Amino acid sequence: PLVGVLFVKAAMSRFASIFSILQASGVTVMSSLDILSGTIGNVAISREFSRLKGKIQEGRGISAPLRSSEYFPPMVVDMVAVGEESGELEQMLQVISTHYDDEVEYAVKGLSEAIGPILIISLAAIVGFFAMAIFLPMWDLTKMAR
Repeated sequence: PLVGVLFVKAAMSRFASIFSILQASGVTVMSSLDILSGTIGNVAISREFSRLKGKIQEGRGISAPLRSSEYFPPMVVDMVAVGEESGELEQMLQVISTHYDDEVEYAVKGLSEAIGPILIISLAAIVGFFAMAIFLPMWDLTKMAR
């Protein structure tokens, strides 16, 4: 669960960053979705782009199909909607990308801080096991010598 959330946040960051660059370069939304599905790095979200592409071709805009997707958080959908309505989609996508970059960085930092104590406890258990494996036979030998 913890790592899954991290992967989705990273995918949202990549989505917003790449989509922003493509929109700034004048690439059409449909071509952008094709490119995104190949570069997002998440198979489930890549499949979702194919589904969204069909809905966008029907003329529903970008935000309405995103809203029906389970992968795109409401904040992302709302910001894309605002960007669509205001004509500033590129800037909104950059804001989304920056936000999720920060979220990913924070989550990775928290995960690495949680892993540290787990590793220390695991190593202590391994060292303790080997210490017992060495000293128990020695104690048994001293008992037998008496």
